[in-house]
Amino acid sequence: MKNFLQFCRETEIKLGRKLQEDEIKFMQWVFERYIEEEKNNKCIS
Repeated sequence: MKNFLQFCRETEIKLGRKLQEDEIKFMQWVFERYIEEEKNNKCIS
């Protein structure tokens, strides 16, 4: 994943509409979990 803003923009394009506030909050949580998992995987390798 690139960065959070790109993630949101790409999702808006795919949906064909602006994201709602609750969707943005959820996507932020998903993005943070993704970053955390990536860090953990790098530590294990």
